[in-house]
Amino acid sequence: MKNQHLVRLGSAALAFGIVTTTVAGSLLMVTAPASATAPTDSSAMTLTWKDAQAALGGGQGPDAGTPDPDATPDPDAAPDPDADAFSKMTFTVSQTKDLTDQGITVSWTGAEATSPSEYATDYVQIMQCWGDDPAGPSPQQCVWGAPSAAVSARTGVGAAKRDLVRGDDPVQDMTLVGERADADLMLEPPVENPFLKAYRMPFRAVDGTLAKTSTELSKQFDANTSNEVTAGRTASDGTGQVTFETQSALEAPQLGCGQEVVVAGTSTPRSCWLVVVPRGSHNLDGSAADSTAAGRVTGSPLSASAWRNRVVFPLGFQSVAQSCPIGNAEERLVGSETATEAVTAWQPALCGLGTTYGFSQIGDGEAANQIVSDVAGSSRLALVTSPLAETAAAGKTIRYAPVAQSAVVIAFTIDYRLYPDAPAKVRDGLQALDLTLDARLVAKLLTQSYQADVPGRGSGNTVLQANAASLVTDPEFLALNPTFVGSKSDTAPAGLMVALGNADANARVWSWLRSDPVAAAFLDGRPDEWGMRINPAYRSLALATDPSVDSFPKADLTIAKGGDPDETGYGTLDMRPYMNDMHEGAYRALKADPNEKDSWNPFGQPKGYTSLGAQVPGSRFVLTITDAASAARYGLPTAKLVNGAGEAVAPTAETVAAGVGTMRASTVPGVVVADPADRTPGAYPLSMLSYAAVNVCAATPEERRAYSGFIAYAAGKGQVQGERQGELPAGYVPLPAAMTTQSKTVATDLLDARAVAAACPAASAPEPTAPEADVPAASAPDDQPAPLDPVGTGTTSTDTVATPEVPAVQKPSSNDVDQAAADGADHRTTDQPLAATRMGLAAALGAGVPALGIGPFLIRRGRRLAMLAAAHV
Repeated sequence: MKNQHLVRLGSAALAFGIVTTTVAGSLLMVTAPASATAPTDSSAMTLTWKDAQAALGGGQGPDAGTPDPDATPDPDAAPDPDADAFSKMTFTVSQTKDLTDQGITVSWTGAEATSPSEYATDYVQIMQCWGDDPAGPSPQQCVWGAPSAAVSARTGVGAAKRDLVRGDDPVQDMTLVGERADADLMLEPPVENPFLKAYRMPFRAVDGTLAKTSTELSKQFDANTSNEVTAGRTASDGTGQVTFETQSALEAPQLGCGQEVVVAGTSTPRSCWLVVVPRGSHNLDGSAADSTAAGRVTGSPLSASAWRNRVVFPLGFQSVAQSCPIGNAEERLVGSETATEAVTAWQPALCGLGTTYGFSQIGDGEAANQIVSDVAGSSRLALVTSPLAETAAAGKTIRYAPVAQSAVVIAFTIDYRLYPDAPAKVRDGLQALDLTLDARLVAKLLTQSYQADVPGRGSGNTVLQANAASLVTDPEFLALNPTFVGSKSDTAPAGLMVALGNADANARVWSWLRSDPVAAAFLDGRPDEWGMRINPAYRSLALATDPSVDSFPKADLTIAKGGDPDETGYGTLDMRPYMNDMHEGAYRALKADPNEKDSWNPFGQPKGYTSLGAQVPGSRFVLTITDAASAARYGLPTAKLVNGAGEAVAPTAETVAAGVGTMRASTVPGVVVADPADRTPGAYPLSMLSYAAVNVCAATPEERRAYSGFIAYAAGKGQVQGERQGELPAGYVPLPAAMTTQSKTVATDLLDARAVAAACPAASAPEPTAPEADVPAASAPDDQPAPLDPVGTGTTSTDTVATPEVPAVQKPSSNDVDQAAADGADHRTTDQPLAATRMGLAAALGAGVPALGIGPFLIRRGRRLAMLAAAHV
């Protein structure tokens, strides 16, 4: 009966908590927490507005803010009336060097709060520019003026455009008319009105092309390709933050960032610029914004009076040119997506070893099968996250070298949309940076159990009609995330974006869900405390018990239609489409574009369902299952996940390292796998460990030599965390010493003729042997193999060097719910836990939030006790 009392007490506490948070919400802290996955980059840069003004020529005054080299502003121009407010602002960019196509964080403090609901006053505008002048770019060199229609409608006239209006800006006017007029700023008048005078700041591409008309500009960039931030919102405490997409010449050839240019006889990647233009509460002519009917700041940020307030950051890009010299030997590698970002970063540096390593991202099963395939040309090295099945590896000599630690994460882009009386109303319109999910919430999302995730919202399905409308209306979600209490009724995520196909990463997610008694019960058809049940379409899939599930099925076949008689109907795959891979999921989360195709277009040729494009800033809600490296690349915050110990844990470097010790030995020597039943505090539940698996005997001597070089680099210099090419990207965690030793041993053995002969007695004697062991192992450089153990012998070739230690692992536990699958033909590599960080809103919300936290805990504890008791009956 103890378990029943706990459930009842927990339900009462939760109900009390939800009610009292609406009263205690005024105690919420305004400052949003930083992303758990955001690394501290060495190239981060901070500038105050005052310092930026001084760098441009002394701040506001006669010499401030030249719009371009050919257009000098009026020396008698009055100081900007917003200058005093701007002088308190400080801006920080998270990374300014070794950039590629990625996301960076732009944050600011000391600003005036943005007007509520819209972008009328006091916001920031951000753009990427090219320019060879050391002082920074001109307005003509910046990508700007292609906003989404929805965003543009929330700003003042011209604030999101390149258009210039005579009379709006006294400083700019002298470049429009008179002896200093710039012909490039004047638009050709239309035939029907030849006397019309209209002006626009043209865009001059890096190749010299001048684009001025709408057609010309659309050939350079448009609303789908531009990375401009039309308006960044500032909270009531003066802080703000956005994730900005930097674009190399591969994505934005008109800017040329990262293209090789010759400077002083040396070829270097072209640098670019990030420009932040703060907008205050006054128009370009100094008049107050509220003097107009709309009450919004008007005019383009490229106009001289706004441009002079800019803050400029240099952006250094990695080269987009071919890194590997022509004539290098080529070697093919294959593997799973969890290693893709690491291999991509290493490839340019690996060219220096004399081999060009090509990498093909394929499924885990296909990668494992390829290295044992009899097909000529198959790679004999695969990057995998689980050992090969016993049947596939039978009679083969497969060696495993750890190369990368990472994690599967749930990344998100979410904006608070709160009612005026919401406890956290001060965050309305701001980007959420903190999110907590438990296993059952993820199970609900993956099984389309919310009404909002089913075409037609589950109309006619009695089970779904009794369920929560969306994640945001689920009491379980609100208990873990009280800042979302009071969200507007139509707030809902566009499902949970997942990748198509089978993968060990997917299997790890399901293993985590099955290991949680409450989530497993939900998957098995039992209701949660509020009566919510799994979508009946998923009941027959045995998701609670089948350890072989390694994909994300979309089983609900409901077809929904609107009111047009011509509509053919849309289904789950239109409304919640698959991503090609986890990387695409991260990129779409950055763009807030889930690619939903459920909007009927009666004017299309042919008629059909189309996507409305990216969600509007201020109303974004996108979740995706991706890998930590992709999330870090695009600057996405990641959710804390509740682990087996009941802790909300973020995927940090510390928790990944702690998770190594929770892995247990598999049946394959040198390979460790996850223990889903582990309850270690501080362990992130979805960590992953990637191995380079080599089919030693099937590889040629040349292939073994190339594989040795790759593994030695990966275990050496490839474990140095950093932003540069050849280093370990953010989102990965360096291997512990025992694992790097294990990998270097494998690398050495691949060069040792005696070791290969011992492992492959039927093979002919291969190539030259490795250096003799009289050279101490410690003297070998980090990126070259030291002469350690021959393959499988456990001793050195001269018996002088001790066998390297394998990381300590736990023995298989008897209560492992997936032990049979992990030790059998369908092994799944263990996830390494990540450092635990519990949510601390209890103090801020007084008595309400503690009740929100204690209630679910007591409920879960009671249900666990009931399940354990039932298991022992």
